[in-house]
Amino acid sequence: MVRGRYHMTRHWDGLLEYRWLYMDETDDSRQGALVGIDRHINDNVRVGVGYNFTDFSDDLGDLDYQNSGWFINIVRKIQAVSGL
Repeated sequence: MVRGRYHMTRHWDGLLEYRWLYMDETDDSRQGALVGIDRHINDNVRVGVGYNFTDFSDDLGDLDYQNSGWFINIVRKIQAVSGL
């Protein structure tokens, strides 16, 4: 997997990801792309939407190859508290 994130403006990021899956057991490979856009709500929360053009999942045990489509991405950063 190769992932690129581009900070477009103060509040918006773009995401482009290339995915490649190869399985030794079946000598099969699959590849595709994923795109997304994220909005920074504040310094610690980012919400986004995107589309997965591949038909496989990050869950390597899920081999039904029906995983393309829209997704929602929510990221929260937790800051460490020092002095405890």
